[in-house]
Amino acid sequence: MTELGKPDDAAAALEAIEAARKERARLSKLGRWCEANEAALSTLHQVLSMGSPDIVGPDLGGLVYVAGSPRPGPQTSGRHGYPVPPERLSATQAMLLVNQGNQPLEAAELAHRALKSFNWRDVGSFWYSVLSFAYLDDGDTAQRYCERATTRLGWSTSSTLTVLRARVTALNGDSVTAVRLLLPAIADGVGEQFTEVAVAWAIEALVDLGDLDRADDLMRTHGLSGTLDGVIDRAEVLAARGRLKRAIGQPESAFEDFIACGRELADWGVTNPAVIPWRSRAALCAAATGRGTLALALAEEELTQARRWGTARVIGTALRAVGLVSTAGRDIELLKKAAGLLARSGARNTLMEAQYELAVKLKLEGRHDAARTALLDSRETAIAIGNRAWEVRADDAIRRWTAAGVTSKLSSKEREVANLAQTGLSNEEIAKSLRLAISTVEFHLSNTYRKLAISGRSELRCLMVPIL
Repeated sequence: MTELGKPDDAAAALEAIEAARKERARLSKLGRWCEANEAALSTLHQVLSMGSPDIVGPDLGGLVYVAGSPRPGPQTSGRHGYPVPPERLSATQAMLLVNQGNQPLEAAELAHRALKSFNWRDVGSFWYSVLSFAYLDDGDTAQRYCERATTRLGWSTSSTLTVLRARVTALNGDSVTAVRLLLPAIADGVGEQFTEVAVAWAIEALVDLGDLDRADDLMRTHGLSGTLDGVIDRAEVLAARGRLKRAIGQPESAFEDFIACGRELADWGVTNPAVIPWRSRAALCAAATGRGTLALALAEEELTQARRWGTARVIGTALRAVGLVSTAGRDIELLKKAAGLLARSGARNTLMEAQYELAVKLKLEGRHDAARTALLDSRETAIAIGNRAWEVRADDAIRRWTAAGVTSKLSSKEREVANLAQTGLSNEEIAKSLRLAISTVEFHLSNTYRKLAISGRSELRCLMVPIL
């Protein structure tokens, strides 16, 4: 490593940081994550110990994964005459523990330490620490620090703070406020470093609200619908784009985006699904395209990682996916457990969806009273978070199910036929696959439509609940 402590400290420090980036990348490719992290932290400690005003936050990019990461390269606007504070080391350590999905209590302690004596000059320390609290499912603490920041001179009008507040708000289930904050900020310009995450997080919030046209327009306007060459926050963009594709009925393409997202995170050694739950999202897409074994494997792998981290949000999210891609007899109990955990977390959007999905699963079993109760729970959650689209969805299901009256559970053959229809197979293809007459397939599908009070294939796929 380049020696520090000489008159040309700043130049030497920049060389050391670049060397640390390369070493981190080399070790990461070998799967030596602990050594990669140690190399990054050791260099960061040395550089911060210099206290040089000529080293600014963006110079420290590429040492640790974080959404909205600093962009290494020539910097001008960030040079303010003050050194990056030592708190950046604690904030970075917290983010590393989050990424690894290890030691949540220590991660929280480090994030608190970084902000305890915070001098309000370093956006990076604040960004890393607040995101750490969000991933720890401590939305109240994250929100409190954001509110405190709005009272500080120079921070109240910061577009960076607006983006961070929006993300914390969305993770707490308030996508309405997140959209209200993000769209004007994006229109006015949030700076190159945060534009990609701002757009990605706005797309996710719009998908939460069922505003798919605006989400698609935003994605295309910012050139994120094709290859993502040159995009630095690829993982966040892929995750958001995958969610949009799944919502508009493109599960295969969505699956590819989620898997690509996972690869991006793997390059950084990020295994914690609290950062991005890409496995569970990919699992739902795999189930929608007829790959049930793969779907279950992905969901169960996420559940294993989630239990290591231990928060109600991350375990509930993973359990929801396992329940959705599990066969009848196991699915309902898992979804009930997932909803119970999600109700204890800030993940109210995921809770609302899990309650709706539980209602559909109960309807498939002919358990009408329980299905109605779960549907009313979903509606109540939607109202609480101001999600009009999901409130309407619940109201529509209540109306249709009430009009249909009591129906029996789906038979095993009806489930089998409906599952293949959900994957996009034609009646002829289903008949060939199951060795049935086409008329028999039509009979089973008609029964399924009647029992679920839907009109046909399009509504069957719009259920967004695998029939297994």
